[in-house]
Amino acid sequence: MTEPPIAIEIDCETGVETVRPLTDQEIAQLELDIARAEAERQAKEQQESLELAERTALATWIAGQSTLPEAARNALARATGVTLPGGTG
Repeated sequence: MTEPPIAIEIDCETGVETVRPLTDQEIAQLELDIARAEAERQAKEQQESLELAERTALATWIAGQSTLPEAARNALARATGVTLPGGTG
């Protein structure tokens, strides 16, 4: 059996520390906060994956522009913030 979550409260004026179990409402809020944080983490991870895929696609496209001089491809890569395959840009 797990210990119930607790709250530790310190009276700033007296320095007295009080340890008490969380109320049902506090537990519900804690669970909601944890779920929200996890959803935000997953959304951020998904956004970062999407941005990486977009940067990779852009870098691949730039690298494939064989009609452009290499210096122009490198400049385009720098301007768009991507690294070309092979590390150039």
